[in-house]
Amino acid sequence: MFLLLLSVLFPTVCSILQVQRNERRFYDQLDGLWTFVREERNSPSVGINNKWHLLDLSQFENATVMPVPAAYNDLTADREVREHVGWVWYQRNFFVSIRDKSYRHFVRFSSVQYHAVVFVNDKIVGIHVGGHLPFEIDITGHVSFDNENRLTVAVNNTMTSNTIPPGEFRYIQRKYGESKQYSDGFFKQTWNFDFFNYAGILRPVYITRKPFTYIDDISIDARADGFFGYKVNVVSNTQFVRIQVTVLDKYATVIFENNRYHYTGRINNIRPWWPRDMGAPVLYNFVVRLTISGILIDVYRLWFGFRTVSISENQTFINGKPFYCHGFGMHEDFELHGRGYNPVVMTKDLNMLEWMSGNCYRTSHYPYSEEMAFEADRQIISELIERDRNHPSTIMWSLANEPQSSDPTARPYFSDLINLTRTIDPTRPVTAVLAASFSSDQIGDLLDIICINRYFGWYIDTGYLETINHSWVFEVNNWKLRYNKPIIVSEYGAEALPGLNQVAKKFV
Repeated sequence: MFLLLLSVLFPTVCSILQVQRNERRFYDQLDGLWTFVREERNSPSVGINNKWHLLDLSQFENATVMPVPAAYNDLTADREVREHVGWVWYQRNFFVSIRDKSYRHFVRFSSVQYHAVVFVNDKIVGIHVGGHLPFEIDITGHVSFDNENRLTVAVNNTMTSNTIPPGEFRYIQRKYGESKQYSDGFFKQTWNFDFFNYAGILRPVYITRKPFTYIDDISIDARADGFFGYKVNVVSNTQFVRIQVTVLDKYATVIFENNRYHYTGRINNIRPWWPRDMGAPVLYNFVVRLTISGILIDVYRLWFGFRTVSISENQTFINGKPFYCHGFGMHEDFELHGRGYNPVVMTKDLNMLEWMSGNCYRTSHYPYSEEMAFEADRQIISELIERDRNHPSTIMWSLANEPQSSDPTARPYFSDLINLTRTIDPTRPVTAVLAASFSSDQIGDLLDIICINRYFGWYIDTGYLETINHSWVFEVNNWKLRYNKPIIVSEYGAEALPGLNQVAKKFV
């Protein structure tokens, strides 16, 4: 109830554009060691009720330090920390110079898992519910210039039937007469997913500075035949602002210019973006400048590609050519930092994908970091689409992993979700990864592409390897007969050996 109330009183700005430093934009990155305090498991919002944000958390008896970005679960020897359910608190200071008084100030979190309540100095400034996606809060009226400012974040990782991904939280008590089997307040937190619920501030945190008139959002629709459209949203406190849009190729040659906030037309002689082994991943630079009386106020640069995704009954096409998707579903987990952002691990994963001749990856089962999407260009659904829609390497939207699609209530739910997705982005196919049988599924006809997870010989007919080939033929043929749509095998096989990663030493 407290979180719901805060959502109404303190709306956050779900930032779409990635942080950028340029002629008119600046940021300070707050990565490093933060003060960390953990409440008791499932405490009744003790810290919020007692206004811990007004206190120096480093003075608490149980205070420690915790690195950001990183999950906190695996960074101590304490089992209670790893299995914690409920509130934890992060705190650190940041400095704002008087020279920056002419700018708007924002705090941007790239990912907090799962509920975040944010305080600056003595005020609550915003809340965000949902992990793995960025959010940004305007703190202009809450910072003190030429002074240290205190940033405090309360984080709750409790998963319920209303969270994505879902879990189950319930108090348990069994009585017989006056006796009780469990102590008061005993509860169980279970997850309806098969990966660990890493929690905390998982991705980088920034204090960003933008002009009071600034570029808020950019949406680009660029296709392989040269079709080109864009829309730029601007936050402005004056009607005298002017916009200039240019598109440059890799040689910095201007191939398009315009002075409108939105445009639909064509650009001739473009080179399309291609996936690996189909051609070059050609990117163009979309540049927006805002001026007032000839003075540059704001600028933003965004790389994009001309690319068309289409489907038939049997195939997916990129720029009119058949595309066979062979790749991997990956998690961002890594030892020690959990699901915290790590460019070293990201680089290794992409290099391994290339080594195995992969040409795609599935972000299973949550949105990956922004940095991962930017790198792929070169080699909660509305927020995800708004964040990633300008990346040519994003070729379809996957709305669920193994939902209960045989349940009759699944159809109206997914019908609404799919319609919303197509309204936001009509240019990409929509899929979901299904575990239900082809005979009981209720939603396959709503999708553009069918994805299925099957583990024949492992979870199904365990140990009977001779059944694998026949089972796959049976499965795929019957999905095809029922829906007559392209099919992607999104998961198969068996578990691997944990820690076996010495590819270069042993297998090359």
